[in-house]
Amino acid sequence: MFGTRAFLLNGRILVGARKEGVLLVRVTAEKGAELLTEPGVAIAVMGAKSMGPSWLDVSAAAIADDEALMFWVDAARESAAA
Repeated sequence: MFGTRAFLLNGRILVGARKEGVLLVRVTAEKGAELLTEPGVAIAVMGAKSMGPSWLDVSAAAIADDEALMFWVDAARESAAA
């Protein structure tokens, strides 16, 4: 889906591995707006369409270590539970 290897939780996309090490993260719109202030984060774009603040692209540099990666996975899990 989206040219991405997606990882699901309860049938919903949680995160996805995109080209060049970018992590696609699905969060609530409110959480996404907050997380856009983090370095290396942008609203995901699929083709010519911006996906809005619920879908974030996190650069490879922003998830360079396990702790940073888990921050984003946890953000996605918290949003999925909401």
